[in-house]
Amino acid sequence: MPEGRYSFGKRSAQLLSVVFQPIFIPFYTMLLLFNAETFITYAISPEVRQFVYGVVLINAIMLPTAVFLFLIRKGVIQSMHMHTAAERTIPFLTVIVFQLSTYALFLKLPMPSLIPDLVLAGVISVGVALVINLRWKVSIHMLGMGGLVGTFIGLAVRYQVDAQHLLMALIVLSGLVGYARLRLNAHTPAQVYVGFMIGVAILSGAIMVL
Repeated sequence: MPEGRYSFGKRSAQLLSVVFQPIFIPFYTMLLLFNAETFITYAISPEVRQFVYGVVLINAIMLPTAVFLFLIRKGVIQSMHMHTAAERTIPFLTVIVFQLSTYALFLKLPMPSLIPDLVLAGVISVGVALVINLRWKVSIHMLGMGGLVGTFIGLAVRYQVDAQHLLMALIVLSGLVGYARLRLNAHTPAQVYVGFMIGVAILSGAIMVL
């Protein structure tokens, strides 16, 4: 029985780690942002919204994944999880390049400046993680979850968006993802907490400042 509970817990942790892979977070952010009944929901036409979904899907998920699989095949990284700090430099730079291209494209579209600002904040988050990664391994899963929480904290503070229930759900979900990373021995508690706080600080700060 204990072994069964252990296996179930580990499988659940692995599932959470896959579903909330950092490269999925930009897409989840846009999905929530466009469907959370905020001013953004009505400020962007359905056509532009679908275009944004497509660009984020390609630039944040599909293209980086293709590069990561190529790096795995060449032996540069061992897996999509990039367990060691040494494996992360090239993938981080890859994400930054694709996100910058997304930012440049969004600047040309008829949409509130909040959307490209969020993409730029994501670039800054990954850049900070890249610098930290030179000496220490921070949790990128929690950086992403912190960014998701920080986005709606920023919206609530600057635009008085009623996101209380959504924020509570995202914080609980972040706790589950953090537990999953600890359960899999992927990070220390400090790496989990620091990753989350960096994400919250940068994304909420970007919304309130940019």
